[in-house]
Amino acid sequence: MTNEDIMALIAQETGIERERLQPDATLATLDISSIDLVSMLFEIEDRFGVEIQPEDIPPDSTLQQLIDRITAGAGA
Repeated sequence: MTNEDIMALIAQETGIERERLQPDATLATLDISSIDLVSMLFEIEDRFGVEIQPEDIPPDSTLQQLIDRITAGAGA
C-alpha cells in the first residue's frame, strides 16, 4: 500500500479529482462529508485491513494525517 494507492481510493470514494487531493488539504476544505468519510473508511478497511473509526478523524485533519493513520494501522 502506497500513499498513491490511498489517495486514489480517497478520490474514488469522494468523487474528488485526484489532482485536488493534496497532502496538506483538510477534509473540511475538500468538503468531504461525514457520509463520504464513512464510505471511505469502510473501503480502507476492506482493501487495506485497517479499521479507523470516523469519530477519530476530525474535519480539520489533513489528508497526510489520514494517510499516516492508515499506514500506522497497517503496520500494527
